[in-house]
Amino acid sequence: MAYRTNTWLAMWMLLTAVLSATSPAVALLGIPDFLEMGDCAKVVLKEDFDPVKYSGLWFDIESVPNQYQHTKKCVTQNYTWTGEYMNVATRGLTDEDEKVRQGAVMHVEEYDVEKPDPAYMTVDAAGVPAAPYQIIATDYRTYSCVYSCLEYFGFRAEFAWVFGRTTTLPPSTIAKCHKKFTSMGVDPKKMFPIVQGAACPYYEKLDEMMATSERQLVALLGPDLPTTSTTTSTTTTSPVTSKLAREEDLLEDIQGTVRLEEKIVKEIETKVEANQEVNRVAVEEKEGDVDYSSGLRSSASCLLLSLLCITVLMLH
Repeated sequence: MAYRTNTWLAMWMLLTAVLSATSPAVALLGIPDFLEMGDCAKVVLKEDFDPVKYSGLWFDIESVPNQYQHTKKCVTQNYTWTGEYMNVATRGLTDEDEKVRQGAVMHVEEYDVEKPDPAYMTVDAAGVPAAPYQIIATDYRTYSCVYSCLEYFGFRAEFAWVFGRTTTLPPSTIAKCHKKFTSMGVDPKKMFPIVQGAACPYYEKLDEMMATSERQLVALLGPDLPTTSTTTSTTTTSPVTSKLAREEDLLEDIQGTVRLEEKIVKEIETKVEANQEVNRVAVEEKEGDVDYSSGLRSSASCLLLSLLCITVLMLH
């Protein structure tokens, strides 16, 4: 899968490549910390992604730090699918607790892919480079795992997010995204939690926000069926639900292992092909150095013998 590049990032990456050995110069010129050597990950997108179901309110739970993203705390995203593209309204606070409101448009990527997939969009916003927005996993109602990467000149700018429909997510849910990222070769340790909750400006009207969000989710997804039984004051998890959850986790682990093995096999095949090419060239060079003088001498002897026989026959 190809990844987007742009002039802004290309210039930074080229400059980083030139100055990679001179860290004082890098610091002086303010080259972004998120640039690193390597290629973007090979992404497996969410199958049969439905942008309509994705619409609504999301909270940033974790992300890879990005110094060019103005919102740092209390970040919310409100998505609205128009039928052709996604409108995005972002709100949050800067590191200095200044309120920020930003608008963006996400459209399905058509140029850098073999086949357009709504799970792979491109974000266009004022003041920042256009960037991929790839939905790796989501259940629409609880969480979403998103990956973005730009690459050029052997460098990459790689980002990842965990979004939630609520201000917090259980560790087990966040771990689902971490597993997805790890299976792609993306280190989730680069991600940091985003401040949400009581310290945020929205907190006073959070109940109203969540009620509105729930009504929208019910309209899009249907009612949220209970997964627990409460026949007594103690809430117990349904055995069937627990079994399904374990099976889903096992399936994710298996899929991650398969993708990793496929990557390893591909690398081995590439190395084998390279070795075969080296051997082929060596054989051709060796064949080019063969001494043909003995063959030529034999041919000359045969020719002289034939001429002698002809001469004898003519004399007779």
